[in-house]
Amino acid sequence: MESYGNFHLSHVPRPSTQTPPLATVKGDHSQTFSERSHRRGIWRWLKEKYVALKVNSSAHHSRQNAAQAELDILRRISEANPLHKGWGFVRHPLDSFTLQNGLGRHLSLAFEPLREPLWIYRQRFIGDVIPSDVLKILLQMMLHGLDYLHSECHVIHTDLRPDNIMIKVEDPSILENSARDEYEHPLPQKSCSDGRTIYLSRNDFGISDKITGIIQITDFDLSVRGDRPNTGFYSYSADIWSLGAMLWDVLEGKKLFKEVGPLEAQEYDELNHFGHIAALLGPPPKELLDRGTRTDRFYTSDGQFKGRTVAPSDFNFESSICNIHDEDKRMFIEFVQRMMKWRPEERSTAKELLQDPWLYADFY
Repeated sequence: MESYGNFHLSHVPRPSTQTPPLATVKGDHSQTFSERSHRRGIWRWLKEKYVALKVNSSAHHSRQNAAQAELDILRRISEANPLHKGWGFVRHPLDSFTLQNGLGRHLSLAFEPLREPLWIYRQRFIGDVIPSDVLKILLQMMLHGLDYLHSECHVIHTDLRPDNIMIKVEDPSILENSARDEYEHPLPQKSCSDGRTIYLSRNDFGISDKITGIIQITDFDLSVRGDRPNTGFYSYSADIWSLGAMLWDVLEGKKLFKEVGPLEAQEYDELNHFGHIAALLGPPPKELLDRGTRTDRFYTSDGQFKGRTVAPSDFNFESSICNIHDEDKRMFIEFVQRMMKWRPEERSTAKELLQDPWLYADFY
């Protein structure tokens, strides 16, 4: 690996043997590879293994601190209680190591490779949405994972979205076949004048032979400890809200609050966002506004919203859901209303949501 700017350049080696050690896969935040242990000589009896590598950029001291904080969170998650039912639905590091170059130290993490994020997984279904009966199974896994994070690890994820919930590889031979195919039929590469090589990601492992995959909650670089006073305004209920809002991405193929930015600029508009939330949930409680440190940016002293009403007049839970119907729809709305409440303390916990009848209505 070479240094380039704030990053480490990672090259995919092309061995002279018939054993392909490295196959690139998609990574969202840092460079990620699926790497095969290349055993030679006295190591030949060891089982070959693929891992996903996350190489953090850390030219600045703040980035080094953030990378170390992520590793500390991951270690806590791995060690808290492996016997908990949700332990297996959260991603754990296999190992960590540090790379050194002229710009600093790059903390790197090794993980078990995963198949694909939830936003790709949903594209395998008709209409690019996950059917209700399949989603209920996935949600049970997510809630067990969140219950483990919240009750055992005291960790708040803070960034739950379809990118950060991934489907596990259902058959290890998929990685073997992908690496073999990369060796025999390499994907296009671009060689740059500065010596860099840009590799096309190999991120399509074909259609799974299992309708429902096993999920893992991933990407803890923004996570915070919920049992410490420096968590800012986050509480465990922040993850519950995020999970509730995310359900529209996978069940409806759209954002619940999809028009939160000016159409001409495509920028985030806080007033617009608050207006949509108020249209969905009603006006926020006065005591909640009194607790806010930035309330005066959005509301007057008597609780009047400063923005203009931009949400459609019929914007509500009922009208925003089109892909489920009748009793299933009614029960889903009751389920999600337990998650999306103005007052954080009124939102149900992950453990409580696991008892909701909607999750099991198709399986009685």
